Amino acid sequence: MSDYSELPFFPKNETIHLQNHPEIRVTFFEPKFSQSHYNYQNVSISSNACTLIAVLMASYCKHEMIIINKPDKCINVRLIHLLAYSILDGNKIHENLKANGTLDNFNLTVPEAMKFAGYRAEGLVEWVTKLTTIRPCSTKSMIYMESLFHSLYANIKTNLIEWSKTIKNKYNNPDLYIILIADNRSVLFILQKETVTLVDSHQHSDNKGAFIAVSSTEKFNILCLWYSHIINKCYKCDPSLYELSFLYFHNKENSQQAS
Repeated sequence: MSDYSELPFFPKNETIHLQNHPEIRVTFFEPKFSQSHYNYQNVSISSNACTLIAVLMASYCKHEMIIINKPDKCINVRLIHLLAYSILDGNKIHENLKANGTLDNFNLTVPEAMKFAGYRAEGLVEWVTKLTTIRPCSTKSMIYMESLFHSLYANIKTNLIEWSKTIKNKYNNPDLYIILIADNRSVLFILQKETVTLVDSHQHSDNKGAFIAVSSTEKFNILCLWYSHIINKCYKCDPSLYELSFLYFHNKENSQQAS
């Protein structure tokens, strides 16, 4: 994480609980707190850094050992700070890559984002599931040609069953990070023991910027449905093609065992 003496500003925010689902808390930030607006220059830019931001957010949460509050409590203030740092660092890295002519495509893949994040994402690895190893493809991510609305949770759950059989039995750190890429936008799911957190760094309307949504683990399926509804409402899209990448951190003592 960069050593910023102070942030450009601490964002105004509004927190709600979903109607009929109080187990899900959503904190929306002001429009200027989003990846295309949050910077020291207070100018709007065209940012394609969302995959980098997701990788950095996962890394910063891990290294600061953040325990995310359950939905019936207030949002962790430190979590907001880490999203701010992730946006600033992600945009800075992405701008440098563009200036150096490094990128063939401004929208990074997850492996590219992990590579370019450098030391900031040290220890973060992409999990190879049994489902990915049988695919004749070099990527470790899962690509689905299905309706996001109808299939997102089911496809995540299938992979979580494999995760529970393998990684969680071998490593001490239970946190799993999932990057969802749909309609050229990357968002981050953070899975902890009692919560699932969705972090989206994009602007969502004229009066809503980034958001952090937290659900109980039992309401993960509702969180997935809510996100599908949000992107349809905000961007008028109903993705039928999306990608899931599953990430975790090596524990040092187990780093030689991981694959």
